[in-house]
Amino acid sequence: MAKEFIPKWIAWETTQRCNLHCVHCRCSSDLEASEGDFTTAEGKQLIDDIVEFCSPVLVLSGGEPLLRKDIFELAAYGTKKGLRMCMATNGTLVDDAVCEKMKASGIRIVSLSLDGSTAEIHDNFRDCKGSFEGIIRGARTLKKHGIEFIINSSFTKRNQADIPNVFRLAKELGATAWYMFMIVPTGRGEEITSELISKEDYEEILKWHYEQEKGEKDLLMRPTCAPHYYRLVPQLAKEEGIPFERRSLKFSTGGGKGCIAAQ
Repeated sequence: MAKEFIPKWIAWETTQRCNLHCVHCRCSSDLEASEGDFTTAEGKQLIDDIVEFCSPVLVLSGGEPLLRKDIFELAAYGTKKGLRMCMATNGTLVDDAVCEKMKASGIRIVSLSLDGSTAEIHDNFRDCKGSFEGIIRGARTLKKHGIEFIINSSFTKRNQADIPNVFRLAKELGATAWYMFMIVPTGRGEEITSELISKEDYEEILKWHYEQEKGEKDLLMRPTCAPHYYRLVPQLAKEEGIPFERRSLKFSTGGGKGCIAAQ
């Protein structure tokens, strides 16, 4: 396989089950969905197949991966095989015991989903009362255990006015990175296509993101599913006559770069 086609990171949707019912969910997850297409043995074989041709970051995603009973067995197996293991979770099920299992199995970094700076906004987007309290508790628990985390935030018309507040909250919680998503309407997201952010607002939001990223020294920022940002950044930097180098995420233990966990 040509070097340029070798994946640097792979996201594995380990289960369709989820304890939330988010309006934008790409795989229409709920508690009645399948726990996973692969058995534990088949999951380990998948990892074996991956390491035969590359050594990427492997993100254990979902649904909600913490609802899969063998998730830490799979994480430990991937770690043993030399992969940099990560997890993408909605954060509501993270507690002290889960954090200890994460560390024991070699999970290097975790992504959490935060779509509003208040319970009213976030719980509406996640269609589950108490989900905001859950992610805040989860983030603080990860911080207490010294586990790095990313915050992913998805936006539509219903919560776009809250973008600056979510950004500030991600910083206050101590996230390593904040990734801003403008949803791609697949799965349950197809039901809210009327809520997609207008192209005019989208451009202004990306300009706002550029201004924040330009001055941000601690929090890594990335707009995700927004390829036109990579046209906008050099364009704006050239107009201002300034150099602008984008930083990449590095693991606190060893090398590795890139967007490593998304949900």
